[in-house]
Amino acid sequence: MWKHCLALLLVFVVENVAACELVMGYRMNAKPPFINTAPDNSGLYVDLYQEAVRRIDCRLTVLRQPKGRILHLLKHGDIDFYPGLSFSEERAQYVTFIPNGLKDGYIGLTRRSEPEILSLSNVAKRNLVMVMAFGGYDLNAEDYGIHVRRPYDFTLEQIVDLIIEGQADFHAYNLLAVQHFLSNNPDKAARLRVHEYCCSEPEQMYMAFSKQSAYAEMIDNADYQRHLPLSAGNTPDSVSTSSIAWKLRRALSSMQKDGSFQVIYGKYFGSAPMGTD
Repeated sequence: MWKHCLALLLVFVVENVAACELVMGYRMNAKPPFINTAPDNSGLYVDLYQEAVRRIDCRLTVLRQPKGRILHLLKHGDIDFYPGLSFSEERAQYVTFIPNGLKDGYIGLTRRSEPEILSLSNVAKRNLVMVMAFGGYDLNAEDYGIHVRRPYDFTLEQIVDLIIEGQADFHAYNLLAVQHFLSNNPDKAARLRVHEYCCSEPEQMYMAFSKQSAYAEMIDNADYQRHLPLSAGNTPDSVSTSSIAWKLRRALSSMQKDGSFQVIYGKYFGSAPMGTD
């Protein structure tokens, strides 16, 4: 009799674990090193969230569709989360934002001989020529009096080559993209200087968890401050501490504390996150 009861208990436990399936949605194209082109889902996102999901006894499934379709599914709770999404008031109506541990911002690149740059004013005073791909965000460089060269449709590698060859002096770009490029191009990295504090402070990145997900359990946010602008950390509602979404948040936080996040980060960027010295 006790064996029969044990067998039923095991079936119940297995079914409960299997029932906790979190679906991550992402667009079809690649965003190295975060994810490869569909149907290859390998990359930092899967490594990061697979470990976090494992810690709460769930399993991860990845769905790839065009981004517009993915956001539609996210809005209606047909997928559970998007791995990296910036905050907007419109999006905050249908997702709750959970820190994923990653930080991004703008940093600068010059030839190695250039002294440290601590602000865009330094770039202007030294008469450095800034290079930005046509249509790329130039951090309002012209407001500082910086001369900007804008080659059409240049990649980061082509821009780096211009700087190394002396055809431009300074480039500002996303921290994570630069760190990934340098880790994969050590010969060029050796000829460049990274300016971590020139342009912007690294900002927390977020995963977007659907409020309509069966795993969200939204409640009123007791810490909401109505007199302050809406932000990822200041919204009228939040997830219940009994929800899977909250447990996932805690798992991601625990990975920061025990060093497993840093191991995954180092696998793709070759070093610890910048700004953590």
